[in-house]
Amino acid sequence: MATEKLTKSYLHVPRKEPFIGMSVGQQLYQMAHKYADKEMYVFYVDKERITFKQMKDQSQKFASSLIAKGYKKGDTIAVWGANHSEWLVALFATMQLGMLLVPLRLEFPEATIVALLNKLKCKGLILTRSPSNILDRVYEIFPELKDTTTDGFHSERFPGMEFFIISGTVPEQLSLRKCVYSYDEFMTFGSEADMENVNKICMSIDMDEPCSVVFTSGSTGMPKATAISSHALLNDRKNIGFRLEEESLQYDLESARFGEAITFSGGAGYIGLIAPLTVGLTTVVLFPEFNAETMAKALQDERVTMGFFFIHHIHDLLNLPNLSDYDFSSLDIVNIGGSVIPFEMRRKLENICKYVVPSYGMTEVMLTHLSHPNDPEEKLKAGALYPIGGTETKILNDNGFIVPVNTIGELHIRTYSAFLYYVDEEKKTREMKDGNGWIHSGDLGVMDEDGYIQICGRKKDLIIKQALNLAPAELEKRLYQHPRVQAAVVIGLPDSRVGEEICACLRVDKENAPSEEEIRQFCNGKVHELLVPKYILFVDEIPTSGSGKFSRQKLTEMAMEKFPIV
Repeated sequence: MATEKLTKSYLHVPRKEPFIGMSVGQQLYQMAHKYADKEMYVFYVDKERITFKQMKDQSQKFASSLIAKGYKKGDTIAVWGANHSEWLVALFATMQLGMLLVPLRLEFPEATIVALLNKLKCKGLILTRSPSNILDRVYEIFPELKDTTTDGFHSERFPGMEFFIISGTVPEQLSLRKCVYSYDEFMTFGSEADMENVNKICMSIDMDEPCSVVFTSGSTGMPKATAISSHALLNDRKNIGFRLEEESLQYDLESARFGEAITFSGGAGYIGLIAPLTVGLTTVVLFPEFNAETMAKALQDERVTMGFFFIHHIHDLLNLPNLSDYDFSSLDIVNIGGSVIPFEMRRKLENICKYVVPSYGMTEVMLTHLSHPNDPEEKLKAGALYPIGGTETKILNDNGFIVPVNTIGELHIRTYSAFLYYVDEEKKTREMKDGNGWIHSGDLGVMDEDGYIQICGRKKDLIIKQALNLAPAELEKRLYQHPRVQAAVVIGLPDSRVGEEICACLRVDKENAPSEEEIRQFCNGKVHELLVPKYILFVDEIPTSGSGKFSRQKLTEMAMEKFPIV
């Protein structure tokens, strides 16, 4: 909490912990020496356990094969598929060589895949062992692979593409192609000399160089490729769990077992990937693809102590009919991101874990604001968050001036974990990050006199009705209080009379579904009168974007198909 009461919406929270001053590859070498035989990753469904030393050795081997095949610093290759160990081996291999691994999301349509592979000049594509249809999708994008030839890969659409690495069994028709390798085969190409070069290259990489590319959600268009440095990535993930610098809550992170539920290809997925490198904990990868029952089993069987989850993971977990059959006694900390967690859901979650830690972040800055278990009750109930050490926060009005406390405006952040740039997007980089290093989040927030932030939604998601700006979050918080509403997203639909009308998109208890009128009565008098929804769209599932967040764009398309817009 700020030492003095604030009058304007600006706060800098000093950082007490020293920074990690290494590249990711260098940090991997150091941690593999320190924690050699300790489990670094556990892949629960795949029944794989990988120690720190094994990950270093495997990724070095993969990197030596890349060198043997002529690939070098600055080259890019892509990975596509679900959460498996080969994904991580490839990631750490490229980080040791100063190459960039492009993480393609399974949700990306063909046109997006084609555009991104060419934009980032990818020379190769690695396929993980699942999902089962991944190779069929590759054939659609690269029909040239079906040619019965033993030659390399040649494509007018992909002039820079040279090779494919397939985890698992390679189909016979591809096994003769000089451009296609099985994952196991590729691991054998490097020599001892190549291995020595891996070490030399790794030790020469600067901590401020780009080490990874993560895509924005792309909810309003083509996703942007966000370049992140080792310094930003390592030091952001060192803050895993909660505001660690506060002495009021001590926690042994070195002994922690972190539950990873987010897809590796999303920026939030990097929390569990990089956390072992920063504090020496073990990450338990719960599944290749989300399943609440598997999640519950993994949390129990692997004695997971902490984890980062999205709200739909928690909802489905809490609504398992046999939830009480599982032993969650090891679960200390659950970090929630992606959207505001309703206070009622938070209280239910506290029945199976000790501390619930809502958080705020975005691809361009990673994790910057967190709740804390010892925050005042009124802050917790309001969903208020506090900046992590080393972060500056300010709230600006539309004219670019800092607003008084308790006034809504756009959240701006300046932090050590900020992204470097959008690849080949100079104009968009300048729009997001100004000359003074401030990130323009596009999120609306309110800062109170103690420096706590409440996120009110996206600036672009504001609904303008009768010339008033209405924040969807206000109605969403109320809807989540309804006992039979399981998920809620509020959108605006065009209306010729009032500008935009309110539409509540709801997933509800199917066996005891509330009526539309019951929902409206539940909102009357509890939210701004203009927020009471005219339209209510009941859905079986709330669609999500590639990053795992609820997709307002998809919901808007669904609602406009159903309702007669006037």
